[in-house]
Amino acid sequence: MSTLQAGVPKSGNYWLYSIIKNIFTEAEKEHRSFIQQHPIQEQAKNWQLSFAGQSSMDFLAMEGGKSYCRISGVFKEEIADIDNYIKHCSQVWTHSPLSSLSKSILPKFNKIIYIIRDPRDVAISYSKFAFTEHKLKNGSPHYEQNPEAYLENRIEEMTRQWVQHVGGYLKYQTELNIYPIFYERLLNDFDSELAQLLAYLEIELDTVQIAQIKHNVAFKTMKQQSPKHLRKGSSGQWQEKLSNHQKQKIEQVAAPMLDLLGYSLNERTIPYLPERINQAVLNHAIATSERSSLEQVQRFYQFLSSQRTISAKANLAKDWSLNKIKRLV
Repeated sequence: MSTLQAGVPKSGNYWLYSIIKNIFTEAEKEHRSFIQQHPIQEQAKNWQLSFAGQSSMDFLAMEGGKSYCRISGVFKEEIADIDNYIKHCSQVWTHSPLSSLSKSILPKFNKIIYIIRDPRDVAISYSKFAFTEHKLKNGSPHYEQNPEAYLENRIEEMTRQWVQHVGGYLKYQTELNIYPIFYERLLNDFDSELAQLLAYLEIELDTVQIAQIKHNVAFKTMKQQSPKHLRKGSSGQWQEKLSNHQKQKIEQVAAPMLDLLGYSLNERTIPYLPERINQAVLNHAIATSERSSLEQVQRFYQFLSSQRTISAKANLAKDWSLNKIKRLV
């Protein structure tokens, strides 16, 4: 069996990966890995990465019409033969959004699992992650002064990207047999969510095996293994952490998608996915996150009037121009 898990960064991807990995271990499924057989492993075993075991995980990036195997932001290599890559993998992780390329690759996997988390908590978590030692050293420079400034300056754009990422996968849920799972539901009722995930994977485990999985993926256990990557393992922090202005920014971009998924605009709730998604409602939710020409102008003005330093603005403008050129050539 080959499985692909996808999700926006900081949505509980590491937790989901650990859950699936433990399911396969308890079910005694064959473990295959492309990256573990790669010559880069000799170097990678000495790298200081974001969390334990990261260099041995098969991470797939699909961008610019090409697919790549990656190890965080440290190593990236184009995959010459995607069928051969998948043949040598039993569990793959991606953050890539749906695109014409990914829509041609996803059907090659036996199972596809997509994790969803409240974008308000995602934004808070990512703003802190952006200032971790690993991210500052290996990620692209962001020129923000601290997590609070990062959140204030980027919360709207992060939310737009969340809506489009989530919406893209939900749009093809039926066609690609994608199994959506919510971070908050895993927190609220792990036993029930695990049972449904096992049913999707067509795997049966006994009570002893399930108990072992629960122990192995408990936050306390995983926090000991990766203390720098895991922070709180909770939900609803946006209620206290975000200002009213920030909450309004998110509502303007994501209110229809939040409503579709059962996320309240005012309080912590347990999300849910309608048994049958109304495609017109979903398309409207995605469209709400897209910028109009006027909003593009407003974004530029907001960028100029932001609290960033002059050098930060200059560097960001340069990076934006270079990335735009790369997309055109």
